[in-house]
Amino acid sequence: MLGKEEKLAVTRVMESGILSGYRGSWGDYFFGGEEVKALETEWAAKFNVKHAIACNSATSGLWLACAAAGIKAGDDVIVSPYTMTCSASMPLHFGAVPVFADVEPDYFCLDADDIERKITVETKAIIVVDLFGMPYDADKINAIAKKHNIIVIEDAAQACGATHKGRHAGTLGDIGVFSLNVHKHIQCGEGGIVVTDNDDLAWRIRLAMNHGEAVENDLQPPYQNIAGMNMRMTELSAAIAREQLKKLDDILEVYRVYANYFPVKITPGCESAFYRYAWRDKDLDISLIKWAVERKTFNVKHHYIKPIFQMPLFQSLGYDTYQCLVCKEVNEDIILAWPKEAI
Repeated sequence: MLGKEEKLAVTRVMESGILSGYRGSWGDYFFGGEEVKALETEWAAKFNVKHAIACNSATSGLWLACAAAGIKAGDDVIVSPYTMTCSASMPLHFGAVPVFADVEPDYFCLDADDIERKITVETKAIIVVDLFGMPYDADKINAIAKKHNIIVIEDAAQACGATHKGRHAGTLGDIGVFSLNVHKHIQCGEGGIVVTDNDDLAWRIRLAMNHGEAVENDLQPPYQNIAGMNMRMTELSAAIAREQLKKLDDILEVYRVYANYFPVKITPGCESAFYRYAWRDKDLDISLIKWAVERKTFNVKHHYIKPIFQMPLFQSLGYDTYQCLVCKEVNEDIILAWPKEAI
């Protein structure tokens, strides 16, 4: 849903002559330009979270979350086998070991009981995924993480606007990551937002996002050693994202109306963002689906992705004996639908 508002926002930035307000050295410009700062303030207010940090993609956001969490070589990180690959592959960038837990048979997010079975003394974090717009089982998984002193990183790329017992997806764990990629609910082409209520984690995310090592000598006292990257959002992207954020509620309402045409199961206490309408063959009502497809012009697809541990990279790393039987079963009979035209 791109329109005149986004065009005016782009024009505003172009006329300002400032396409990026960042510098990789200490000062007010370390925190970005006016559009980025405004987006972060507006995002934090919208999702009722203390810190929102803009970056150039949700994939970058997951890297930043892992960096802020202090994930290192030898750590185990529990991940989902059934999602876009970056949340599972991200621990590899830090020398850590992805450990796949199985998924729920009806809601397709990580299964809390299987997470607990996979925890060892080396487990540092859990990267949960709010798959297809459905929030993860925050009550059970957060309790497990607290018991074992494990950090929870929430990949909410597909769940912008979803809720769990009134709390926004993305704010349910210690760190949350949103996507503003071109095919998400709202978009600025490429972009991400990382959120947290923890002051220390927020500062580490900012340092990792903008050449943290370059400002260490300017901080009094020095904060900590952290080797950062350039994962900064431009003023153009931030300006578009600000206008998109204003439209989120209206967009979600359309997705939720369309959901009535499909046999999607909703986790009790949750409100899905319906990034995809997902159900299994056993729940299929042919007449209902046929009517919805014909009248509402939806894309329909059988299967999502093969389990990540079956992909060549992970097979080469020794994951060829992995099971995750529910994940395999789900992939055999899952059906996905989504509107053909952007909402």
